[in-house]
Amino acid sequence: MRDKALKKSILAVVATVVLLALVGGLLIVFQLRMGRLLTDMTIQNIAETQELYAESLHTALHNQVQMLQAQTAYFYDADLSNIDEIKDKAMSGIELGDFKKIAVVNLDGVAVDLKGKTLPNMKNKSYFINALLENKVQYSDQIELDSNLEPCLVITYPFSTFRGEKGVIAGFFSYEALKQIFSIPIFSGLSYFYLVSSRGNILLFNKDKSKNIYNIDVFEYINNVSETENPELAKMKMDMIKNRPGNITLDGVEGKKLFLYAPLKINGWYIISALPFSYIHGQQTRIDMLVYMLLAAVTIALVVFILIITVITKQVQAIKKDNKRLIIATNQAQTLIFEYDVQNQKVDFSGDTHFILGTDKNSFDISFIRGEYGSRVHPDDRQVFAHLTQALKNKDTSFSAEFRFKSFSDEYFWVKMTGSCILDADGNTKQFIGSITNVNSQVLHEQELRNIADHDRLSNLLNKAAFERNARSYLQKEGACLNAALVMIDLDNFKDVNDRLGHMTGDLAIKDAAKKISLVFSSRDYLGRFGGDEFCVLMRFAETVDKESVQKIVTKKAAELTASLREEYRKGELSVCVSASIGIALYPDNGNSYDQLFRNADEALYYTKQHGKNDFKIC
Repeated sequence: MRDKALKKSILAVVATVVLLALVGGLLIVFQLRMGRLLTDMTIQNIAETQELYAESLHTALHNQVQMLQAQTAYFYDADLSNIDEIKDKAMSGIELGDFKKIAVVNLDGVAVDLKGKTLPNMKNKSYFINALLENKVQYSDQIELDSNLEPCLVITYPFSTFRGEKGVIAGFFSYEALKQIFSIPIFSGLSYFYLVSSRGNILLFNKDKSKNIYNIDVFEYINNVSETENPELAKMKMDMIKNRPGNITLDGVEGKKLFLYAPLKINGWYIISALPFSYIHGQQTRIDMLVYMLLAAVTIALVVFILIITVITKQVQAIKKDNKRLIIATNQAQTLIFEYDVQNQKVDFSGDTHFILGTDKNSFDISFIRGEYGSRVHPDDRQVFAHLTQALKNKDTSFSAEFRFKSFSDEYFWVKMTGSCILDADGNTKQFIGSITNVNSQVLHEQELRNIADHDRLSNLLNKAAFERNARSYLQKEGACLNAALVMIDLDNFKDVNDRLGHMTGDLAIKDAAKKISLVFSSRDYLGRFGGDEFCVLMRFAETVDKESVQKIVTKKAAELTASLREEYRKGELSVCVSASIGIALYPDNGNSYDQLFRNADEALYYTKQHGKNDFKIC
């Protein structure tokens, strides 16, 4: 019996050892594979964040270019060969954006800033020559020193005057502003970034905030800092020549680092980020500890496995959180930048495409935009398309419009579109560059304030100022060629209501009158209270309603209103009968302006008052 028990104990120990060895081996394999998987996922997410970082810089510089484009309007009618005239025009400009200086440059390279000061000649500068030859925006491929010997990035925007003279608007973009774009802390603040030209020249390096490092070859600089030769730099150099993104691992005095690089789509520039491998390895330390714990206790293998998955999920979420922070920084206030190519009928978008387009796709045919997304514009706001078409025809340099757009959850929200036309050498519109911004909360707040300011508190009708503003605007613009009628209403015996029955009853009479007036007239009419017992209505008729019909409709409405407003008010044994005297003037027969209509309607009202009240009179 003892021998059998001993054998069973030995077999149990052996089985346990084998089981531990098997589980341990499986866990080691699992740990190695999971470590590689986590490393790959981390690098992939870092690369995605790198691309978003590059996109944020591209968008920021693109926004600055729009500021330069706006300056061309000041020099459209200038004689660029006349330096004195250039100086006069320049001093009328307004400096925009993060530029230290903005200057206009003629074909001879003579540059004058917006203070009328002459700057060093640009005739031999490649970015000036290429801007004129290629007729597109150019950036300096190295950091320049301005007249104060301060570093800056030069951006040149070509343009033509109405005489066909060519010139450029040059913006000296602040180096501090360029550094500010790279100030978003990501990857726990362990990473740093290079902005380099297509030739590998460092334009900006943000590792040491107290130093400005620029105009140095990035490959030589990395080798010098790492104090060793890195053959992997040849791969990065070749990828940059072929305009490809990628990543390499380099050794140096600070340890192993991961370098990721992505094209910026500006002058062949690249953005390079450097991140210590300790950041990636640090993500895996907890997993290693859990795996070793599993080797010691098979019974908690499932629990540890769940912990590993939990840790992996948390690390992925941390990286995604970095991505989200960058997206927020890139898409402040939900702004979508777009570029409409008039010749090719294409629209390209950048920024937060989801809030308008509902997709990550960023290039569409204009016919698709008009059909798919045009139908989402509120029916009352679709005149924005006509206004935009007119802006393209007029070659406007400043366009702005607000309209309601239906989201993909079928709710309308307010957006604001701004932009300007870009002209070709022949003066024709070749592009329209603009932005669409979510301004829903701002517009709704403004509407609420405007509604409070425009309406009479007691009757909830338009107050006198708002009524007259709307009526004047209508008669001067959209209603100028249509029929209309101004109806003035004065309550009879209202003073007796206040004096005999009290002001609370008087307020009730005003509210009753306002409700009855609202029921008699159409929602398209303007209804207002001028104060006290005086009301006014502007009846607006469609173009299909002729003068004979207008006369009949006005007579019918006036009779209906006279009968409706006749009311007896009581308080105890006291009573007052309230009625209404009405005067009416027709547009345009009784006046072709608001003031004339008002005087004639007032005279008709006075006639009614003098001839028995409780009636109406058409002028």
